[in-house]
Amino acid sequence: MSLQRGIAAVEFALVFGFLFLVLYGIATFGAALYTQQVVTRAAEEGARAISLLPPSVPLVDDDARIKGVVFNSLKTSMIAPTVSSNWIEQKVNVRISKQPGSPTGIPPAQATVVVTFPYDSVSRLLPSLPLVGSSPEKLTSRAIAALQSS
Repeated sequence: MSLQRGIAAVEFALVFGFLFLVLYGIATFGAALYTQQVVTRAAEEGARAISLLPPSVPLVDDDARIKGVVFNSLKTSMIAPTVSSNWIEQKVNVRISKQPGSPTGIPPAQATVVVTFPYDSVSRLLPSLPLVGSSPEKLTSRAIAALQSS
């Protein structure tokens, strides 16, 4: 009876390492995927805010209104550390650029919102393991909005 208990303990020890790495990989990939989805949603909300601007309101490349929408979207998620209230404004890069339409008017003028999130500077749920690989340095997403013609 004691020999069988010893064999079960050895089998568990051999299988546990593999199962731990699989579970760690699933959790790490899930955290990165969630963060990428949040960054994508923030870029889409910035583009939606651009498309809702009236044509009489000019859009500048560093528009604080659009950045505010993106930052608020990121703040509602669980990806930013809670140690600083303005961490997102300091670390996240939001670029807004306008592309003019063609001379014939088709396609209409567009604006692009690019959000870059520093994934490596966020304290993660799980620590990194040696020899397993590294997580991405930053996550980037872009969304395009059509500008209303005046």
